[in-house]
Amino acid sequence: MIGLVFTGCHSYLLDDAQFDLRDSFTAADYQSSEELLKKFKKKDIYRSKDQVLYNLESGMIYHFSNKYDSSSFYLSNAENEIDQNYTKSVSRGVGAFLTNDNKLVYDGEPYEDVYLNAFKALNFIHLQDWDAALVETRRMTYKMTQLDIKIKGLASSFAKSDSTGKTDWETGDVNIQNSAMGHYLSTVLYAKAGDIDDARIEREKLEIALKEQANLSSGRNLVQSDLSKLQNPNTYNVLLAGFTGRAPYKVQEDARVFMDDYDDEKDNEFYLKFSFPVLKTYHSEVNYVRAVVNDSITTPLDLIEQMDKVSAEVYKAKQPIIYSRALVRASTKAVGTKLISGAVREKNEFLGDLLQILGFIAQETTEKADLRSWQTMPGQSWMRTIKLPEGINTVRIEYIGRNGRVRYFDEFEVTITPNTELELVESIYAN
Repeated sequence: MIGLVFTGCHSYLLDDAQFDLRDSFTAADYQSSEELLKKFKKKDIYRSKDQVLYNLESGMIYHFSNKYDSSSFYLSNAENEIDQNYTKSVSRGVGAFLTNDNKLVYDGEPYEDVYLNAFKALNFIHLQDWDAALVETRRMTYKMTQLDIKIKGLASSFAKSDSTGKTDWETGDVNIQNSAMGHYLSTVLYAKAGDIDDARIEREKLEIALKEQANLSSGRNLVQSDLSKLQNPNTYNVLLAGFTGRAPYKVQEDARVFMDDYDDEKDNEFYLKFSFPVLKTYHSEVNYVRAVVNDSITTPLDLIEQMDKVSAEVYKAKQPIIYSRALVRASTKAVGTKLISGAVREKNEFLGDLLQILGFIAQETTEKADLRSWQTMPGQSWMRTIKLPEGINTVRIEYIGRNGRVRYFDEFEVTITPNTELELVESIYAN
């Protein structure tokens, strides 16, 4: 029990570190975010079981620090570890979850596994490696189509290894099968590579993805441009990308059950506590994003992907597994306490009562929801393609609040030459 308590203490330290990192990243102080992450690693707050999380955070911080090779290195590590950890989770079955979830290796949320490829693709576009960028967008497409299968496969493996036979391991359905951001980037990349037919196919899938997202939240489908122009590579030489908001975050919710048959038989008392993570979405301060070119032309960016809403939808399908896992774990602890205290009470009533009380305390102290998640992932992506004239141009990406005022802006110099095919201008306001 002492080991579990220490594990719980560490998990609280990691929770605090994650929120400190998120605050630093939100303030756009990426140098401080790098230093903070390294300090946490040095202090062993990010342990080997948290390696996926460490790599995801590192990948995002290096991405917005313009260190694209380093970003791809960490995101690739995260992707490989997620694959390996998922395979291990399936093979171990439900038995691995009879202890505190925070002791287990973090294998990443399914939506995190998808979105890491989006930022790898953007890394390669910055580096002008379009073939590598297309590999990443294809992986996004594949992973999105496999989400339902992956989650149901996890539930099936748990059901097979659940010896109680009393737990419902059914899952919800994933109603999102396409990433609008992935198809948007694929359309642009295929068009610039001269694969016009593939660009058309991706643009059609993009429109399907946008309709899927529109069903998640009404009133936020802010696409204003003619998406068919994405298929024509001669109509643009700059891709604008703005990110807003923050990723969903997890909070702990607890449920407690105390049963007593009121017959003065303490063996009939049964106490159960189980804790589970609930995903909450962050409300962004940004109403829309626009670009001001050369201080004269203003163009809105399109809301391409509500990453937070898509993530919540994917998590909702997995949530029944989370509830079942928490219930099995808590029930096992409670039954163990009841059996041991009852057996001891037959010989020594005082010790039996003491063990029962200690069992109640152990449930309270060791039962903690796993709140680990990718804190530096943005909440929404906005994009637009434009054509700039040759020479040095200024592009200011502005984030407009609900009162119509500019809350934040980034300004860039973009040099266009006769050989320029595609420049990526990328910005973030994580509020």
